[in-house]
Order: sequence, then structure tokens, then C-alpha cells
Amino acid sequence: MAEFQFRLNPRGGELPACSAVLNGHGTHYEVHNYRTTLSIKSVVRGAARYHTPQGNFLLTPDSFLILNDGQRYSLEFEGRGRVHTETLCPFFQPGFVEQAADVTAPLDFCERLYPKTGAVGQALADLHSGVRGPQASGPWLEDRMYGLAQAMADLRLQVRGEAESFPGLRPATRLELYRRLYRGRDFLLSCYDRPLTVAAAAQVATLSPFHFQRMFKQAFGRTPMQFLQATRLEAAHRLLAHADDDITTICFAVGFESLGSFSWLFRKRFGASPREFRVARRQNRRIEEVFPGAVA
Repeated sequence: MAEFQFRLNPRGGELPACSAVLNGHGTHYEVHNYRTTLSIKSVVRGAARYHTPQGNFLLTPDSFLILNDGQRYSLEFEGRGRVHTETLCPFFQPGFVEQAADVTAPLDFCERLYPKTGAVGQALADLHSGVRGPQASGPWLEDRMYGLAQAMADLRLQVRGEAESFPGLRPATRLELYRRLYRGRDFLLSCYDRPLTVAAAAQVATLSPFHFQRMFKQAFGRTPMQFLQATRLEAAHRLLAHADDDITTICFAVGFESLGSFSWLFRKRFGASPREFRVARRQNRRIEEVFPGAVA
């Protein structure tokens, strides 16, 4: 039986021989063509962009990315001015998660962006809450890595169950369609600020545009362009709340081509125009500064 080791912020050369958590922050950081063990990529604040041979993934604090053992990736922080990006990335020693899943063959996860919810999201939150505290000892880390490994094994089974609802005669066909559609979805989610088309997303998913359009709506309940529009509106909402850029700049920065249509869609989605939302946000912030806790 393998002897498992656990490390907090080890040197890069130690990662393949242990289960570890890397926690760091900065305004600029790059990694090029690194071959990882099974790992979770997440950010606590800011944003980071990961590149693999299969696609590009924009990570924000509400999502995480799983990369399989042997996958190569590059990384760059998406800093704005003095805004720091903080990452929290668990790496798993080969065989560790397999034991949690009670299997011997290496596990193959769907490499996609996952919402930071459920057992894995809670485990990541628990790690972050204590990773820089006095309790962050070897036994503390080992206990949490075992819990995270079990959550990973359960998530893999959940994904297999979700893939079963996809069309196809064989389970392998359904799982492959699941992977391709999420590859296209993550492309839209990560590159929303660029001019995008259904055909471009379908090419990433290696499906025909009509097949991709039909299967995407069946899988996610809306068309690719509806999903893209919602993603752009959510990005604008975040920028209006936290950035000082003017509304026109934000409109074009998130991929909209018309300020009028952006304002109309924003009001329809959030119940206020971009200007009204920003004014209310700033008023609430001033009230909070004077009377902490007064704004729910």
C-alpha cells in the first residue's frame, strides 16, 4: 500500500510525491507547460486563466477546475491594477483519490469548470479558512485532504449520473457528449469578452453548429447565445459593483456592442439600469462604512 505524504506549500519538485495545498497571492504570476498530478484549481479572490491543450478556463471565486493526472497546463493571473489574485490549489498524490473511490485504476475526471458548491466547495472553504492559521499542521492538513478526496470521488459519480441523461446508445457515447458540451460551455464562460458565435463554440466542442445548438439547449436549458448573454451581464454586474471604470467602458469590456441594448438587458435582468445599480451600490457602501452591518 502506498505511503501518502501531505505538505503545505511545498517546493515544486515535491508535488508529484505528495498530496499538497498551494496557497499564494499576487498581482502577476505565470506558469508554463506544467505537467500536473490530479489537482483542483481555484481562486479565492481575483481571477486566473488556465490553458490546456483542450481549452481555456477563466477561474473566478465561484468556480473550480479539475485537471487530471498527466495534464499539462499554463497559468496567468488576471490582475487589474493593484488587485491581488489569491489561489488555493490542492494536488493529490497518485493513488490517493483512487483509494477514496475504492478503485485501483487511475480516475479520469471531466476536466471542466464546476460551481464552488456542494461537498467539494465546502471542503475548499474549510481549507482556506485554516490554511494560514496556527492549526495548519500536518495532521490538520491530512484530515482535510482525506475529506476532500472523498468529496472528489462522490463528485465523479455525480457527473457520471448527469451524463447518463444525455442522448446516446452507449454510456461512453453519452459521457463523451457531456465532455464536449461542457468544453463548449466553458469556452463561452471563459471568453465572453470576445466576439463569439455558435460556430466558434461548436468548433471547440468538435460538434456541428446545429448539433451543438440543439444539444446545448437540451443540456443547459438555454441556447449558447442566451448563456453567453447571461454570462456577460453577470460580469458587468461584478464590475459595476467593484470597479471604477465608467459604464460605457464596462459595457464593451464584457463583450456588448451597444450601450443601449446593454442597459436594457441589464435592467431586465437586475431590475435597475447600470447607473441606478452603481449609485445604489455606492450609497450602501457609504452607509456600511458609517454603520457597519446596517446593510444586509
